[in-house]
Amino acid sequence: MIHLLNVVFGLIPTLILGASIAAGVDDDRSHRRMFLFVYGLWSITLAMWNWMRSAPMAWIALWVVAGLGSLAVCVYNRRAGTFTEEP
Repeated sequence: MIHLLNVVFGLIPTLILGASIAAGVDDDRSHRRMFLFVYGLWSITLAMWNWMRSAPMAWIALWVVAGLGSLAVCVYNRRAGTFTEEP
């Protein structure tokens, strides 16, 4: 059951991103940056949730790596100017 919950909870931010694009929100750089930021925080939250439920260590490590990786990409792109808004 914990495996199914991890997969479902892991897909929630992606489904929300798809729904917002389908609703007509432009897929611009700020939208992608916000997605990376939210996905990073969500992944770290899932890692803590798994840790509190004494889930297998693989799930905890997966969500920590996904969260920190997502936040690192977000910060790197912001500092590199990749996600800057165009005038």
